[in-house]
Amino acid sequence: MVRSGDWVLRTLANAWTILFFGFLVWNFFSLNSYDYLVAPFSAIYTAVLGMYVGTKEFERWHAMYDGKRHPGELFVFFWTVLMIFFVSASFKLGAEYAIPSEIVAVYIMVLSVFMLTERSKKLYANKKKRK
Repeated sequence: MVRSGDWVLRTLANAWTILFFGFLVWNFFSLNSYDYLVAPFSAIYTAVLGMYVGTKEFERWHAMYDGKRHPGELFVFFWTVLMIFFVSASFKLGAEYAIPSEIVAVYIMVLSVFMLTERSKKLYANKKKRK
């Protein structure tokens, strides 16, 4: 059973990821002309992703999890590809193609959330085994 809130948060997380990636690439090649939007965009993205992941973990620990997989590995993979692209392009194209520090912070947050959810899954699996 899929609750409407699950669908809404998953759709928001996916939509904001696509929009944010597009914006970051646009901003990068515009020589950070839209740098004033990076922090608000980062905050919105972090909040939406945090709500989505937090809701999923709450459901897991309170026996409401539907068991469907929506792998966070894909978020980590795409973020890593994007960051490697930015670092490589910045190195090749020069210092004017800078990576805003907020983007590095969001990438670290994505990695941290992924690692925490992986640990949470293992702890939950161990808890279920003991019962």
